[in-house]
Amino acid sequence: MLEKEIKILDIDKDEIICKLEYLWAVKHFEWFIHDVYYDFPNKKINKMELNNRLFRVRKKWEINLYTIKRKRKSKWIKIADEHEMNITNVEGFSEVLEKYGMEKIREKKKYRISYSINWLEFDIDKYEWIPTLLEIEAGKKKHIMKYIKILWLSTHTKQKFWSRGLYKYYGLEYNYFK
Repeated sequence: MLEKEIKILDIDKDEIICKLEYLWAVKHFEWFIHDVYYDFPNKKINKMELNNRLFRVRKKWEINLYTIKRKRKSKWIKIADEHEMNITNVEGFSEVLEKYGMEKIREKKKYRISYSINWLEFDIDKYEWIPTLLEIEAGKKKHIMKYIKILWLSTHTKQKFWSRGLYKYYGLEYNYFK
């Protein structure tokens, strides 16, 4: 799957929810998400300058996933090839990864409220110490742009960075292991 998204920073959560519900968006998730990222000791997967890949294990309420992403270069939006699969036991899966030489390199936690309108996803994320943000994900840039205008977010700061960039933007340390 090809993921295309943009982050809109420092939003008013209640205002965005009101607008989304006015547009008949369907709320399909509200809970905490816990992500743990893995790599080999030589950082073979995450060497940004080489292959722009990441490997993540995610706990999302009762859903557990592993995700492999390959980041693509883009001027305006965040783009990645993404492969996700359900797993039944995060702890057992993590033990297998570690048995085969992978190690936890970083983690993040956030509270997410997710809505959808047809083929678009709207994720309202709250990280500790970071103002609430909105991620809009769609198959095409023009759909993202359309909803930025519809939601009156054109004057807000928009960023294409990943979570490490988000932490850096706000001058915070990312949660690294070791």
